[in-house]
Amino acid sequence: MVQRNTSMSTGANRAAAQPSVLLRLYTSSPVLFCFCAMAILMIVLWSLGFQLNNDADDLLKLHEIRTLLETGNIFDRTLPGIVQPEPYVSHWPWIVDLPYAAFARLFAPFAGVEPALMLASFAVPLLLLAPALYFYNRLLIAIGFAYPAVALPLALIFAARSFFEFAPGRIDYHNLQILLLLAALVLMMSQNRFSAFVNGLLAALAIAVSAEFAPFYALVMAVYAFDWIFDREGGENRIAGFGLALTAGAIGLFAAIVPPSAYTTVRCDTYSPPHVTALAAAGLSFAVAPLLAGRRGGWPMRTAILPVFAAASAAVLVLLFPQCLASPYASIDAYVRDNMINRILQELSLFRRPDVVLSAGFLSMALLFIGALAPAVICARPKGRSRPLVILTLFSLLSLALAIGYVRYYRYLPIFSGIGLVFALASLLPNAGLGRYLKSPVPAASHRYALILPGLVLSGAMVLYHLSVKPAQAVVPAAELADGCYYSPFEPEHGWPSGAVVLSPPLIGAHFIALAEGPKVVTIPNHPSAKGIERSYRFLDPATADPRAILDASKATHVAICAWRGPPLPGLEAAYPFAAGLIEGHPPTWLRECPTKASSPLRIYSYRNADGSDAVCPTSTLAAQARP
Repeated sequence: MVQRNTSMSTGANRAAAQPSVLLRLYTSSPVLFCFCAMAILMIVLWSLGFQLNNDADDLLKLHEIRTLLETGNIFDRTLPGIVQPEPYVSHWPWIVDLPYAAFARLFAPFAGVEPALMLASFAVPLLLLAPALYFYNRLLIAIGFAYPAVALPLALIFAARSFFEFAPGRIDYHNLQILLLLAALVLMMSQNRFSAFVNGLLAALAIAVSAEFAPFYALVMAVYAFDWIFDREGGENRIAGFGLALTAGAIGLFAAIVPPSAYTTVRCDTYSPPHVTALAAAGLSFAVAPLLAGRRGGWPMRTAILPVFAAASAAVLVLLFPQCLASPYASIDAYVRDNMINRILQELSLFRRPDVVLSAGFLSMALLFIGALAPAVICARPKGRSRPLVILTLFSLLSLALAIGYVRYYRYLPIFSGIGLVFALASLLPNAGLGRYLKSPVPAASHRYALILPGLVLSGAMVLYHLSVKPAQAVVPAAELADGCYYSPFEPEHGWPSGAVVLSPPLIGAHFIALAEGPKVVTIPNHPSAKGIERSYRFLDPATADPRAILDASKATHVAICAWRGPPLPGLEAAYPFAAGLIEGHPPTWLRECPTKASSPLRIYSYRNADGSDAVCPTSTLAAQARP
């Protein structure tokens, strides 16, 4: 009887020790489970109205994709509905719109074009999330985590801000950039002989999408160059394969994106001759360098060859395209740069953002800094310098430098910090329990707090800087105040009269242009709309003697502005009397206020049509007036 009880107890213990079916499924497919969890989380947050990284670019992309579906013309990037009155030509290539347009085209016969477009904007970012998580998991495996099923969800928790770029409705190009960069990192760490060739094609595609990630792909090229210079195994084949693919991809994408009539047209803010020339020159340099050096050339000769090619390429680019030496915003009127472009928060550095450093977001910033610097601490010891970890460290440090110098890149820092924070967490946890599942072949620093110390020091230095140096506070333009309802629940009025053109601050214009049936707008918040931005800002500027002249020049029939429905604002009225009158509902005699709901964040005013007749209000505002 005792023996029977003992055997039963042993069997029970053995059964308890067996992992559950669900756990076995998770450990075999952590990417699938993490994808489902993140997708459900983002869908729930989206349905509750949370803005997950969304900005005005998503509204413009919706209009851009809709236009592509309607016209089918991939080369004409002129967008209807944005009348400054000069035409608006998008700086985004059509390939960015392709996944959404293809998805919408597939479902349009069953659901209709507009519902299919809404479905595409919801589903495609989530579909792009799946391969992004796959490559992120492959990155963790390449770095050396023994249990990626544990490391992946932890890294994703720390990197959630970056992966929110794949949230429903986030149809800007940033999610595609993240996906391509993760693929590039995995391919760099792969030993497959075709990986470098594929990476060259991806690099060309990434730069064709946007030059925003050029610093990261310059580092990709530097890694391949290093492998060749110091004769690492397969280095010669990798640099040649990458170079050939980069050249072929750059030329092929140029033919696919740029119409033949624009082959000689230089545009510094989108894929055009300067970009394809730079990529082709770099690719040919990589392909030819091994042939010139031969087998006998040592590392000094190889080190000298590539800078010579780089200098020659740079000289050619400067001679052919001198206009692109300056910022893409250099040609924009100084008034627009000073009052709008240079005031965009993501265009600033962290040294000019006390609202980030000296705020509740400090803890988040400190964690990102800790995670970004943790791999560098590990690499400081010779035993920790595995090739994958060195690559991660280089990209993490570059991402940190870019995020500090240019807040636009801050959204990408969690991708690398998330992995570094897993290292830091592993160094703090004991080997028993969760800690043993976070260990990797990489030796941690000798002191358990060494991985977090550099990030804490950098965070403290940023705080001390902002406490000692107060950034100059520029005067807030009236148009910026009149655009402050962008994040309010926005229900644009419908039933606009034919030919209606709305002059509004840029962010309000982005809401109108996203409507399937809405008015034309004078401006939106993108630099190709600089002339319209100038008119909208000067219209509300107290220095403008006759605002009606701005309305006439823009051929606007209506004015839309954020509403204030509370008590009078004496400070606003004193500083910006004309703008305050419109915001508070006290227009001049030559504008007539259209009735709107009491809950509307907007005030809408009618002006006059091109023939001099009075412009009529949107029909939905009249219906709102008629309701008891």
